[in-house]
Amino acid sequence: MRLRDRQGLILGWRVVPASQVSLRARVGLLAFAVVILGVGLAVGVSYYFAQRELRQEVDQFLERRAGAVAEVVPRPADLASPRERGVRPFIGMIALADFDAHVQILNRDGRPVFAITDVRLPVAELDRQLAREGGESVRRTVRLGGQRYRVLTAPLAGTGAVQVARDLGETDRALHDLLRRTIPLGVILAAAAAAMAWLLARRVLRPVDRLTSAAEHVAQTQELAGTIEVARDDEVGRLARSFNAMLEALQTSRRQQQRLVADAGHELRTPLTSVRANIEMLQRADSLHDSERERIFGDVNAELRELGELVRELVELAGDTGGVDEPWTAIDLAELAEDAADRARRRTGRPVTTEARSGGVIRGCLGSLERAVDNLVGNAAKFSPEGTPIRIITDGGRLEVHDSGPGISSADQPLVFERFFRSAGARSEPGSGLGLAIVKQIVDRHSGRVRAGESSTGGAAVGFEIPTAGPADS
Repeated sequence: MRLRDRQGLILGWRVVPASQVSLRARVGLLAFAVVILGVGLAVGVSYYFAQRELRQEVDQFLERRAGAVAEVVPRPADLASPRERGVRPFIGMIALADFDAHVQILNRDGRPVFAITDVRLPVAELDRQLAREGGESVRRTVRLGGQRYRVLTAPLAGTGAVQVARDLGETDRALHDLLRRTIPLGVILAAAAAAMAWLLARRVLRPVDRLTSAAEHVAQTQELAGTIEVARDDEVGRLARSFNAMLEALQTSRRQQQRLVADAGHELRTPLTSVRANIEMLQRADSLHDSERERIFGDVNAELRELGELVRELVELAGDTGGVDEPWTAIDLAELAEDAADRARRRTGRPVTTEARSGGVIRGCLGSLERAVDNLVGNAAKFSPEGTPIRIITDGGRLEVHDSGPGISSADQPLVFERFFRSAGARSEPGSGLGLAIVKQIVDRHSGRVRAGESSTGGAAVGFEIPTAGPADS
C-alpha cells in the first residue's frame, strides 16, 4: 500500500482514506484550518502587543514613582529609624499608598534601610552595584509569595538606590481575559467559516455533480446523445462545455465508425463475390479452355490486388492517418511537389511537371504530406489518358494537381473527398474511393482545407491549402 493511501480523516472511530473524502468536506476543512490559523495568528499578535503595552505602562509607572522618590528622599542613612506601624508613611510631602506600589530604599552598601509595606523586595548583585556606583536603572520580573512583581531599581541623587515594585496580577488577569474571550470566539468563527465554505462548495460544485452523473451514465449505458445545459461562463461552465464537446466528438466518431464499417462491408462485398465466382468456375476446370482459365486467373489476381489495396487504405483511414508519432518540421511545398513528381515518373512512366509560382513553407508531418501528394498524383494518373501530362502547381501554402481527364462535375466536387465516393463515370475504374478521403484526413490534421475544381487547361484540379509558417516556425 502506498503512503498516500494510508492518509485520511478520523471520523468517529474509523479512519476514512483521503481519496474517499468529498471535495466539499475538503473545502470545509481547509476553510476551518485557514480561519483557525488566522485567528491563532491574530490572537498571538494581539497578545504580544497587549502584553508589551501593559508592561510598558507598568514600567512607566515605576519610573515616575522612582523619580518622585529620588527628588524628595533625604540621605538613606537618615531613614534608618523604624517607622511607626499603622501610620501612612510620608517621604517629604508625597504620600506612598500601600496598594499603589512597594518602595524600598537601599544605602550605599546595597542594604535595605527603609521600606513601605511589609513586602521585602529582593536585592540582586546588580542592585548593589547600582547603589554603589550609579548608572542606568535595572528592571526585572520576580515572584514573591506566589505573585509576580515588576521591580525597578533606580539610583538616588546622592548615594544608594530606590526599588519600586508593582504587582502584575492585574496585568496577568487582563491578558488572561483577552485569551479567554478571543479563543472561543475564534473557534466559533472558524466553525462558521467552515460551514459557509461547505455550503458554498456544495452550491458551486452542483454542476460538477451533474457532470459526474452524466459521465457515469455514459460509462454505464454507452449513450452519447445526452448533453448538459450550460448557463455560466466560469471554470465550471467551461468544463461543462468541454464535456459536451467531448460527447459530441465521441458521437461523431461513433457515427463515422459505423459508416466506415458499413461502407467497407459494401465495398468488400463486390471483389469477394467476384473472387468466389471465379473460384467456382475454376472448380469446373476440366471443361474450361486454357484461354478461359488464364482469363479467370487474371481476374482473380486483379481482384485480389484491388482487395489488398482496399484493405491497406482502410487500415490507414481507420488508424488516423497523419502520423501521430511523426515529428513536425518545416516543409517546402515546392520541394515536396518535386519529390512526388520524381516518384510518379518512375512508377507510371508518364510526364509529370512541377510549377512553383511562389515560395511557401509550412509546418507538418513530412511522411503524411508525401502520402497525400502521392494520392493526388495517383488519382490524376488514373483518370488521365495514357501519355498525357500531369502538372503539380504550388503557390505559398497551396498545392494543386492538374490532370487531363474528363474533369469533375460541379455536383460531384463537394463529394469527391468523402469515403468510398466515386462518380458515375468513375465506377468502372479500379480503386476504392478512399484515396482522396485519406488526403482530406491528413490535411484536416494540418489545419488546412481541401479543394476540387476544373483545371484551366481542361481536366480536374484537386489539391489542398495549408497555412504557411511564420519566420519563427521556419
